[in-house]
Amino acid sequence: MNLSGKLSNIVIGVTLMLTSSCAATTPPNMMSTAGDIPDWVNNPHKAYPEAQYIVGVGSSDTRNGAEKNAIGNIAKVFQAVINVDETLIENYLETEKGGKADFSFSSQMLNRTSIGSQQELKNIKIDKVHFSSKDGLYYALAYLDRAETAVLYRQDIRNNDQKIIEYFDNYKKSTNKLNQYAYLNRCRTITAVNDLLRNQFQIITRGQEQIPVSIPISEIDREMKQLLERISVALLAEENTPSAVGDYLNEVIGKFGFKIVTTGADFTINYGLSMNPTELNRENVVAYNWKLTVGVQDNVNNFALKSFNMDKRTTAISEGEVQSRIMRTVQSVLQKDFYKNFQEYLSSL
Repeated sequence: MNLSGKLSNIVIGVTLMLTSSCAATTPPNMMSTAGDIPDWVNNPHKAYPEAQYIVGVGSSDTRNGAEKNAIGNIAKVFQAVINVDETLIENYLETEKGGKADFSFSSQMLNRTSIGSQQELKNIKIDKVHFSSKDGLYYALAYLDRAETAVLYRQDIRNNDQKIIEYFDNYKKSTNKLNQYAYLNRCRTITAVNDLLRNQFQIITRGQEQIPVSIPISEIDREMKQLLERISVALLAEENTPSAVGDYLNEVIGKFGFKIVTTGADFTINYGLSMNPTELNRENVVAYNWKLTVGVQDNVNNFALKSFNMDKRTTAISEGEVQSRIMRTVQSVLQKDFYKNFQEYLSSL
């Protein structure tokens, strides 16, 4: 799948998240109090021209609520284009770490992203707060300076483009296909993030400036498609392991795009699930102790990954229900936790 197609998987609103300390708080002496509602509530662009600023006005029965509402109204300007795969952001942040103490501006913003949390944009300032004694509401005006924010975006997009070129060059030079995958996957991840940042940049600059793309995502996807045809995985089940576990692992491997083979694999995954009934001496309660084990052998680099293990007890009102609960848990664990562990290994190569 083209990576840009994955950008609609999880809506996270706006990725320019910010700790509360970054959003400017209006000093007490900047707050006005009167019965009448000031002109800027209904006409904010009079003081802040739309060509230079993105403005939001909010109201609430508390000052804090009015300020958050104003910030949220600015965030809505970005929501139409900020749809992103959560895994993409995680992969980008892992790539950004690189042993460095400091993240870039964009990675700091992405690192503070949390689904469903209050949306707060970088460089937003609260300029005015008014309490109307007439209706008992606070009003707040927030603004984002387009020019200041564009400078930060421009620098990060260009820095990311340099990383893309570097990783793509390393991919071309490498002879180890798993290292090639790691380099190329970083290219894809950072390119997708840069596409996201470019979309935001277009909103901030009102489409008046274009930043050239270093390497088209289509070229990276073409190289990745050819590479994936050369990387394979073998799945080996322990005795008495339910066949559904193998189906779950097939789905996980499918996310990476690797081929499933029976012999001569680049990765061998040994897995097992044991389920044993246990007596709790509780009426109408059925309990099973169960253990999931997944081991991965990298046959290209002759390296065994740390085994992925889960040892738990599950209860339900019937044997069928308890086994169903176990399998649902196993499916979730493999598709989330094991997938993440395997992805981290591949990214570390």
